[in-house]
Amino acid sequence: MDINVQNLDLGYDQCERLHTLAKTNGKALYDQLNANILNLKQDWIGSDATLHVNNLIKVYNALGLLLADAIGTSASAADKIIAMQKVRHANGSSGMVGSELSKEQPHTMAIGEAETTDRYYCSPMASVDLSQLEGICDDYRNFVNDFISVVDDLMANWTMGANREGAKASFDEFAQNTVTYEKFLADARENLSTAVSNLSQL
Repeated sequence: MDINVQNLDLGYDQCERLHTLAKTNGKALYDQLNANILNLKQDWIGSDATLHVNNLIKVYNALGLLLADAIGTSASAADKIIAMQKVRHANGSSGMVGSELSKEQPHTMAIGEAETTDRYYCSPMASVDLSQLEGICDDYRNFVNDFISVVDDLMANWTMGANREGAKASFDEFAQNTVTYEKFLADARENLSTAVSNLSQL
């Protein structure tokens, strides 16, 4: 299916911006979450810890799906735009012809849920995990703000075709859930902070 965009070259630039954001900031955030969750599963054990670690895994899984959608959507939409740019160029009109965007998906790794336990343990390394999680909370908020801004710009220009509806539904779902995801991150940070603080008083 062809693509309808109000401004062809701007559409390519917007696809490229979304693609780059997912591949760079998004992937870095995903990898940071991965490392943080794996560390927390070893360094912070208990009933509260299990709840919060499993909530972080939900954020991690949702982010992985979003990045896959963003990369696939932006690359496919760019292909349609490039095809139209080539036709325009062949007809003698000026204007850019974009380069193909990689459809290669980021490497993802499933993380099993933390298991319910009666044991309680907080490692001294949890203070390092807390510092990392604080950075992740900030990076997540910045990424979401940038992502929503880039998607809004693209969707305003991209009016029809190339599975716009499917892409928009996926992006909207993530945006709607982001309040919940930010709460998961903040609650985990707050509870881990309490555990680290209690550890320092022993």
